[in-house]
Amino acid sequence: MARMSQGPLQDAAVAPVPPRDAAPREATVYAAAPDPGAPAQTGAPPISHARSASSTVAAPAAKAPRNGPVALETPLQFLPGVGPKRAEHLAALGVTTAGDLLSYYPRDYLAYQAEAPIASLVAGSLVAIRGNILQTRMMPGRQRRFEALLEDASGRCVLTWFNPFGITEKVRPGVQLRAIGKVGQYGGRFQMVQPKIDLLQDQSAVPAAARIEAVYGASSGISSPIIGRIVRTNLPALLPLVEEWFAADYLAQRNLTPRREAVRIAHEPVAMEQVQRARRTLAYHEFFLHQAGIAIKRHHQKESHAAMALGSGATVDQRIRALLEFPLTAAQNRVIKQLTHDLGQRRPMNRLLQGDVGSGKTVVALYAMLVAVANKTQAVLMAPTEVLAEQHFITLERYLRNSKVKLDLLTGNQPAEKRRTILAGLETGAIGLVVATHAVLNEQVKFQRLTVVVVDEQHKFGVEQRAAIRARHGAPHTLVMTATPIPRTLAMTVFGDLDVSLIDALPPGRQKIFTRATGTDNRQHVYEFVATRVRAGEQAYVVLPVIDEGASDLTSATGMHQELSTGYLKHLRVGLLHGRMDSPDRQHVMERFRQKLIDVLVATTVIEVGVDVPNATVMVVEHADRFGLSQLHQLRGRVGRGDKPSQCILISDASTEQGAQRLQAMVKFTSGFKIAEEDLRIRGMGEIIGTKQSGHSDFHFADLLLDTALLQLARRDAFHAIAADPRLLTPEHAHLRRAVLARFGSAISLADVG
Repeated sequence: MARMSQGPLQDAAVAPVPPRDAAPREATVYAAAPDPGAPAQTGAPPISHARSASSTVAAPAAKAPRNGPVALETPLQFLPGVGPKRAEHLAALGVTTAGDLLSYYPRDYLAYQAEAPIASLVAGSLVAIRGNILQTRMMPGRQRRFEALLEDASGRCVLTWFNPFGITEKVRPGVQLRAIGKVGQYGGRFQMVQPKIDLLQDQSAVPAAARIEAVYGASSGISSPIIGRIVRTNLPALLPLVEEWFAADYLAQRNLTPRREAVRIAHEPVAMEQVQRARRTLAYHEFFLHQAGIAIKRHHQKESHAAMALGSGATVDQRIRALLEFPLTAAQNRVIKQLTHDLGQRRPMNRLLQGDVGSGKTVVALYAMLVAVANKTQAVLMAPTEVLAEQHFITLERYLRNSKVKLDLLTGNQPAEKRRTILAGLETGAIGLVVATHAVLNEQVKFQRLTVVVVDEQHKFGVEQRAAIRARHGAPHTLVMTATPIPRTLAMTVFGDLDVSLIDALPPGRQKIFTRATGTDNRQHVYEFVATRVRAGEQAYVVLPVIDEGASDLTSATGMHQELSTGYLKHLRVGLLHGRMDSPDRQHVMERFRQKLIDVLVATTVIEVGVDVPNATVMVVEHADRFGLSQLHQLRGRVGRGDKPSQCILISDASTEQGAQRLQAMVKFTSGFKIAEEDLRIRGMGEIIGTKQSGHSDFHFADLLLDTALLQLARRDAFHAIAADPRLLTPEHAHLRRAVLARFGSAISLADVG
């Protein structure tokens, strides 16, 4: 969730709890059985992530003296079983206080079955067996491998250790022992690799019972078993510090356990079914805390900021539509109705506009900006790069060629005289609509009356950057556009404080794009196909990930331009476009491509968005596995914009599993929403929500793909609570208030988007 600025919830005695990254994985996850009482949560994983202090503990208490009662801020080295050296190793994992330790959850669980006869073993199970060692041997080879044959009354099992330090002295013929580990099969026999062992005096020892072993993120300095012992030693003293946010009947109605009990189970489960319910409880609390922050933010925006109401009657509507010269789709008209309603209010619009590639978002955004101009105020369209800003400027200029609207382009690399002219026009109001890069955030830029801000490619802007323009220009109406549709769960979390508009239909005549993936050994056939399409009067793009040859082994755009111009496509007109070219040169190349004076345009991702050439029907992406899934979908959207069938060809010898999965998804799906869901599944929440987008991922227990119903429940509950008690001042919300302040600090109501 976005960081929040000064707002209504403040408590100087409570400091924000810093987030910590999950520890690295090192063991197999054994999924929990589903909780039969939990609604619509099938398939959800057990707790398997590192903790966030905010999701478990209340605001830190005062530091305890070394020999006093333990508190959340007690330094770790003063806890039983820790000491200075272990505290140092734990600090490297982000664990420095007692509260951190309580919130340092297991990332995996190993479910061991009860001790069993060897003959009953099943490959893949975790189990204990006991018997006598019949024989041992050290296998020859570069890697030391020690084997022992264990026998009980029912059968035999091979025990294998690699680099068996200390094992050979303990495991000898005639020794009775218990071996604990994962069962495999080797040479027709059962096998355990690297098992744990217990030496037995005789066979009368009590059989090992079924148990759950918590696996903690560890390091070379401190192991998971040691961390587990430290946690178990201190858990009785730490659990009373966990505050409950909700009453018992509230939890029972939602099939949740008390937080304190969920935390205990997370560290000391007896059965995997317990783990599942604890995971669901703590995931709900994560969702609730996050959504409470969003609800407070939205309430603050509505109550604390006044915007200029922008009228848009029939006359304004007719004038705007006359400039467009083509009918809008039903989906576009529905969204425009939502926008004009928002723009007519005295509170600032704060809306997310999403739709698939080519669905017509820019036209809808232009409509909103022209409403601002019609009210004798100003609007800005912010783009993250100069190339995209230039493309938007060209597009808007085409729409406004028969208009009196003064449009201009503001970037960071313009000549000083040109820049001074634009700044003067913005300050006097002579320029009504400006397309700009981050340059518009400069303090030198002053608007006479800015009322509408459109942010394109929102994920490439930082939260602080988007907030800056709003802070300096009152409370303008804000429209955030995303070219790649966002899964519903992600929209409710990353963009939960925004109203959402959806363009869910493409303009009439748009052609389906056929996508195929092929290896580099088929490159010649691909370019023969490109040549065939060009001879039929069509055009093509060829996209590369880098501009020049460098340290990597990737083919560059300049290298491919040379190769195609002198090789496969030497009889065609091949152009080159990349981000290091001067702006006039880029515009000149694009204009030649539009006018069909260039047959094949070799480019980097500068053509990812904003480029509209209906005659281009073929998109070739070299080294396709090096691009993100949403980026590939954007590139594919540059073709299929006319009335001819189009093709997207992905050339790659994918060297990673993720790369191969992305290519398979592109071939399988054409819907941007399906692509977005696959992107979330493949990359995971942590990679998709980066610092630039929204701060950091708040979710360690929750799964945004599987916990949709739980998220909706928590969102409903959080918004209801904040509507009834916006500042969480009632006694029943005292614990929740402390948790919100601990999570967000004094920055609880940033009037920002995203």
